[in-house]
Amino acid sequence: MASIKDVAALAGVNRSTVSRIINGEGSFRADTKRKVEAAMAELNYRPSAIARSLATASSNMTGLLVTYYTGGFFGFMMDQVQSELDKHNKFLITAQGHHSVEGEREAIRRFHDLRCDGYILNSRHLSDDELRDLAKQPTPFVLIDRVVEGLESRCVTFDHHSASEMMVAHLIAQGHTKIGCISGPIHRVNSRARLRGYQAALKAAGITPDPKLTSEGNYGRESGYLAAKALHQANPEMTAIYSCSEEMTSGLLQYLHEQDIAVPEAISVVSFDSIDLCASYYPAISAVHFPIGDMARTAVEILNGLMNDSPIEIVRHFEPSLRLRQGDRAIN
Repeated sequence: MASIKDVAALAGVNRSTVSRIINGEGSFRADTKRKVEAAMAELNYRPSAIARSLATASSNMTGLLVTYYTGGFFGFMMDQVQSELDKHNKFLITAQGHHSVEGEREAIRRFHDLRCDGYILNSRHLSDDELRDLAKQPTPFVLIDRVVEGLESRCVTFDHHSASEMMVAHLIAQGHTKIGCISGPIHRVNSRARLRGYQAALKAAGITPDPKLTSEGNYGRESGYLAAKALHQANPEMTAIYSCSEEMTSGLLQYLHEQDIAVPEAISVVSFDSIDLCASYYPAISAVHFPIGDMARTAVEILNGLMNDSPIEIVRHFEPSLRLRQGDRAIN
């Protein structure tokens, strides 16, 4: 394997010149750079990322904290973060929070030990105070889908309450009054916001929310199936169901199919959606869109500005939008 010494010998320059050209330090004559680059190509020499990080005091690595790796939502988030980091020639290091405060702390400690230049955090368990303390440290970070008072410039946010309210108001405008809701886990802040949005839309239409029309899931497919079963058995008169995640919607649709309940002829189905999975169902399901891809890319841009001491002006708060399809219909 070729070394920097071999490159220097072939190019006819000293090792410090090769090192400085690799790291973009100083200015050199065009013919000197061409000789070094040609020697590197001929010897198939690739600079050591570790050596470069030591020389430049930058690892070119960004840490991404997610709850877990499974599921389309988190996979899509990681893909979008990596795609944006590619534009800046940076590497992505991911870690799972494992649904716990200590898991999230350990992930951040790992990023620090690996000398990551910055972090993107989809934190659900660290307290606001702990995040404010973290912000006092030299390594910058950006929060996705969370707002912390005092750290607003580092937060990329979405209005989950308004999103649910908008989706359920669409059903009410179609004449539905018996609307079931498959919520996410109530211990999560955003899950509660989605549930409150559902309730707010009902109240705005003069409909009293009925606890029997709500069933809690965990955002997974199986929980959607079980919640749909519970709702249907307790409320056979329902004319519509709102699912608070696209993966729970897949379980909901499976249950309805097994019971020969036609969508939308017998019951309308609408959903929360982040990766356009609802467009692939049959029938395609109307959804309120949660733009996690746009939010992930924005987080990278904000973090890149913080790492370069050049804060940028960019939209940090995202609004919901409806994507209407064939899975729901108006009733008399």
